[in-house]
Amino acid sequence: MLKTLNILLITVMIGAAAYTYQIKHEAELIEEAVSKVNRKIALEKETISLLQADWTLLDQPGRLQRLVDIYAGELTLQPIRPDQIVEPDELPAPRAVPLPTFPKEGRYAYNTGTSEK
Repeated sequence: MLKTLNILLITVMIGAAAYTYQIKHEAELIEEAVSKVNRKIALEKETISLLQADWTLLDQPGRLQRLVDIYAGELTLQPIRPDQIVEPDELPAPRAVPLPTFPKEGRYAYNTGTSEK
């Protein structure tokens, strides 16, 4: 009886150790995935910061005014009139775009092996 109990307890201990190892391994995999996502987030934040700095540099009023002066003849820019600024609900509804039609026969027709006449 004592021998059977010892074997049973050893089996339970081995099972518990295997389960603990499995949980630990899954936690390490999840931790690695979270770490990878955090690195990607940090890289994206750094990229956003760089792009914002670049946009700030490109959007300087002095630079834009110089470009307007240089390209004024080509762009034919005019000041904005107050009546040109409207609310979104004042815009006309977009027109329906007709769907393209494809030929039934001819150069681009799909050959199914049957002839329709």
